[in-house]
Amino acid sequence: MSSPEGVLPSGVLPRLDTFSAAVERCSDWGWLVLRSENRLLLTTDHQVSAVEMAEGIGREVQTYLSVRMLGGPVVVLPGSPGRWLVLTESADEASQVNLIRLRARGALTHRLGTLVPLPPSRIDGGGVRWRGEVPVGKPFLPPFSAVVAALRTVTETAGPR
Repeated sequence: MSSPEGVLPSGVLPRLDTFSAAVERCSDWGWLVLRSENRLLLTTDHQVSAVEMAEGIGREVQTYLSVRMLGGPVVVLPGSPGRWLVLTESADEASQVNLIRLRARGALTHRLGTLVPLPPSRIDGGGVRWRGEVPVGKPFLPPFSAVVAALRTVTETAGPR
């Protein structure tokens, strides 16, 4: 029974030790996580926020950030079309204009107190997973403003989608 890293086959619940390890890892990073049945939920706060966007745009944003050595962890949500959660430094102090710019491009900003799923959660449509390898050590989180700039750049140069 083989499946991509961090994804469980449909109908299979994560093992408790998988959740325990994920909770411990996130706690070591200073992230507040909650466990609810077959979900591990990150509480966004003064350290970490998430920008949710379509997978295609997310790929371009992540490439843009990575080339500039600002790429950080990405959570891949199941479904078709897929959605990505690009984890960032806190967006709590973000200007309203940046939030509006993201929303206009189809992105949602999850800030202070929002719960977002982390691997190995199971949500409607399947398993939540990390893009690439599970982060080792506390992951680098790009500044929220860098994600805003990346999203603006890739959507302005490519035109409407």
